[in-house]
Amino acid sequence: MGRPQLSFVVVLTRSHMANSDESRTISDQEDAAWAADQRTLVESYLHDQDCEHAGVSLEPRWCLSPYLAIWAVRSKSNPGAIGWWAISGDVPTDYMTATRELRSTADVLAAFGKSWQQSAEAMSRGEYTGVGRPENVTELAPLLRTRASMLEKLSEQVRAEESEE
Repeated sequence: MGRPQLSFVVVLTRSHMANSDESRTISDQEDAAWAADQRTLVESYLHDQDCEHAGVSLEPRWCLSPYLAIWAVRSKSNPGAIGWWAISGDVPTDYMTATRELRSTADVLAAFGKSWQQSAEAMSRGEYTGVGRPENVTELAPLLRTRASMLEKLSEQVRAEESEE
C-alpha cells in the first residue's frame, strides 16, 4: 500500500520551517531521519551537477515530510549568502539560482513550478531538458507537469499562510 494522497489541507498543518542552519529543529524522529536522507540526496545531486557550493542547510528551510523539502545552498564565493535553492522529496531533485525575487518559501515553490511547467512543455515536444533520460522525455512530461501544477497550487497556499504570520 502506497503513501496517502497529498492533501493541501493537511499540508499546511504538517509543514516545518527552519530559519537557521545552526541547530536541528525537527523533533519528530521519522521526520528528522527523512530530512537527513533528503539532505544526502541533495548533496549527491549537486555534486553530480558540478555545482560548487559551500554547503547545504542542516535541515530543510521548509518541508512537508515525507513529501517535499526546500533547501538553502550556500554560495562558495559568498559563504554567508544563499547561492541556490534546492528541492527534493517525492519530486525530481533540482536546484536553481537564489535571486532577490525569491524572498519566501512561496516564491521558491512557485519558481520551481514555473520552471518545471516550461520543461514539461518542451519535453512534450520531444525536447530533452535535463530531466530524466533523453529517451523518456515524452513519458516524463505529464508527470513533471503534474508536479509543476502541485507546486504552483502549494505556493499559493503557503503564500496565504505566510501573509497571516
